Amino acid sequence: MRSPFSFLLLLLLALSACRAPLDAVTVQPQTYNITTDLDPMKSGAGAQVQGEGTEEQSMAELIAPYKAQLEEKMNRQLATLAKPLRKGNPESTLGNWMADLMMDAARDASPGRAVAFATANDGGLRVQEIGAGPLLVSEIYELMPFDNELVLVDLTGAETMAFINHIANSGGWPVSKELKVVRENGLLKVSISGQAIDPAGRYLVAMPDYVANGGSDSSMVKGKPQTSTNLLIRDLLITYAARATAPIEVEATGDRMKL
Repeated sequence: MRSPFSFLLLLLLALSACRAPLDAVTVQPQTYNITTDLDPMKSGAGAQVQGEGTEEQSMAELIAPYKAQLEEKMNRQLATLAKPLRKGNPESTLGNWMADLMMDAARDASPGRAVAFATANDGGLRVQEIGAGPLLVSEIYELMPFDNELVLVDLTGAETMAFINHIANSGGWPVSKELKVVRENGLLKVSISGQAIDPAGRYLVAMPDYVANGGSDSSMVKGKPQTSTNLLIRDLLITYAARATAPIEVEATGDRMKL
């Protein structure tokens, strides 16, 4: 499911990593002007890449044929954000938005199967904020620069509870609206779609393959039965964000993760 331009887009994001981080209230979308002039010491419009055969020259030559296509892809507007999407713990607007889109994609990819909830490790979100206004493809690449696939992991009720305990003890991860976790007197009260977890039941949980394979200290889900959706999380965020018919406005009321 990898886009034919994914490698080049990620390369360009790496080359632009020196720009200001997306962590201020006044964050604005980054428009990418893709150029073959990669010399960081350029002093004027006529400056050229220095040194034939250098790594920079090689990258410039690699990018040049795709310049117009990459600019169009990176700068495409997907939707409009009515308010900024901000990252935070234990619950945030950015995390809620991402987890809910993952849940929508998991259900669409597995018709007839009951998906319990979706989650993503907090460290997988690589920006602090996406500013209000146009939501561009480039911002999704910055949010999720990795080729993480959405997978469904089949867990027992006891394994699901152990996983949720890990999420809570990590300070809270993005979770879809089906999951409610409240810490009261040191104990976790957990429900999925309004129902308490049955230790003898089975639960299908949508998550990045990185987590499913034990990443972010998630050893309790490693080796459990997995179903591939053949969807990269970055790609599904782009697809589902583009389906918005009105400005996107997400709330974080604290009812998903009260820790």
